[in-house]
Amino acid sequence: MKLRTHNWIIGTLSGVLLILIVIYSLNGLSYLISPRIERHLLKELGQLYSPSGLYGHGVGFLAGLLMVLLWLYILRKHWYRLRGVGRLSQWLKYHMWFGIAAPLLAAYHAAFQFEGLIGVMYWAMIAVMLSGVVGRYLYGHIPRLRDGHEMSMEEMNMERAAKLRSLQMEFGITSEDINRIQNMTPKTSTGNVLTSLYDLVAFDINRKHKVNAILKEFEIKYGTSRQDLVYFKSTIEKQLVMSQRVVVLEAVNKVFHWWHVIHKPFAYAIFLVLTLHIVLTLSFGFTWIF
Repeated sequence: MKLRTHNWIIGTLSGVLLILIVIYSLNGLSYLISPRIERHLLKELGQLYSPSGLYGHGVGFLAGLLMVLLWLYILRKHWYRLRGVGRLSQWLKYHMWFGIAAPLLAAYHAAFQFEGLIGVMYWAMIAVMLSGVVGRYLYGHIPRLRDGHEMSMEEMNMERAAKLRSLQMEFGITSEDINRIQNMTPKTSTGNVLTSLYDLVAFDINRKHKVNAILKEFEIKYGTSRQDLVYFKSTIEKQLVMSQRVVVLEAVNKVFHWWHVIHKPFAYAIFLVLTLHIVLTLSFGFTWIF
């Protein structure tokens, strides 16, 4: 399946989820925003939007389903029989979507009342979700080959050199300007993890502005046509990104290792609490529409 198709599927799922949330919020707003001690007065709405209500319970069922689907990525990553099924990067996109949608639906299932064991589970879900966003950011800064394996330092330097040769041969960029492009990458101490990560984030934020500024200058200096400008910009950005990753690779790998130490135990704990929550719910006879 093509990358565009996966993006379309995720975009469609996001659109459907947004529409459902808006409809749900508008119809159940008076119940969802009312204090807990007053909700017994809204009996009819409670039958629909409370955690045990028709809609509230259904939303909880959907949230639980998405949390189970989160583990498909783990299976794809570690079960050898699935290693040839799609690219791991595409599985990760769905994993992230499930990881964001599940806590959102869980909040509506709980009617925004987080107490006791459920409250602990919910905030643990939020912690896992936020750590997942950070982890995805770090994952994107670990250079990889097309098959998903990490690139060695030698391979990274070879690719970076290839980008520089492309700029020189195809656009006639002088050695002086090549050095200017290289110097745009922050020089930081790989021994200081926090400094390296700060430089990483700052460079990501400012890179587009820096590239656009140098493009305007080069467009005039080298007579780059509008048609070639897109490729020119792409080549410069790829070279800068590769140079940046060479500089901060050690720091990113260190943080990514500790991220695994934090992210995984929380995820396992949530799954255990979710299982306990489902068992207790069923034992009290709350089986929704089944």
